[in-house]
Amino acid sequence: MISQFKYHLRNTITLRYFSPIFSGNLFFIFGCQRSGTTLLLSILNAHPQITCIDETEFPSPYPFPSAQRLAVNQINHHYSCFKILEHSHKLDFLKRFYPNSKIIWPIRNPHSTISSMLNLVNSQGDWIDRCVIKEIERLKPFFGKELENWYLSQLSKVELAGIYWLYKNQYPILLKNHGFDVLESKYEDLIQNTKETLAKITNFLEIEWSDDLLNFYQKNPGKYLAGGTRTDRPINTTRASNLQGKLNAEEIQKINVICQPVMQKYSYTEL
Repeated sequence: MISQFKYHLRNTITLRYFSPIFSGNLFFIFGCQRSGTTLLLSILNAHPQITCIDETEFPSPYPFPSAQRLAVNQINHHYSCFKILEHSHKLDFLKRFYPNSKIIWPIRNPHSTISSMLNLVNSQGDWIDRCVIKEIERLKPFFGKELENWYLSQLSKVELAGIYWLYKNQYPILLKNHGFDVLESKYEDLIQNTKETLAKITNFLEIEWSDDLLNFYQKNPGKYLAGGTRTDRPINTTRASNLQGKLNAEEIQKINVICQPVMQKYSYTEL
């Protein structure tokens, strides 16, 4: 018990005083679930200067890097990437302890995103049934007044997913307003123009280009990450055009109406 207390005390002290200093060698992947975040993590992990960690791989309920790890990274000119979608709303914590970190925000067409949510099923139902209300609750501190205008209890699960997509993908504005460097990157561009899109990302991170990024599936160990994504499979280029999925015409129209403001911003067309 005493040793555990000392461990947590040491981590708290070093986090408070040293993490802000060394946070420049850290970047996060945030974004809406089912938007290609795990694919991007797998690709960047192949870069020789980057170690990527998925939220499912971190053994802590609060999966943020220690100051010690960040200090070692800076000494070795190495970088840590954490994909922690469920913690992106902890804005004050991020600003306090990781003010110099950068953020990559993948975004995907809402029709494809919501269709993928419906396809991700376990014994408790699809992703929307299991998670979307909880995720909307996390956004209420930032968009509470607007979200109150929606009668959530009266909406279908596709409409709820559309509302989540709409507000989640407005969150980069808040991050930028709090001083973070944020790069928004379209999933479709990553699939269709891989090298050009990855070059923009490495330039944003101020990391040298590596051809290993294009051969990531040959560099990574074979394992499954969140949502069933394997780290050792090449990009499936057909996914960029799979916009409708299992949605019917009425559901597509509802998504168009709800998501239109953000769709317009990213030049996503209505189906």
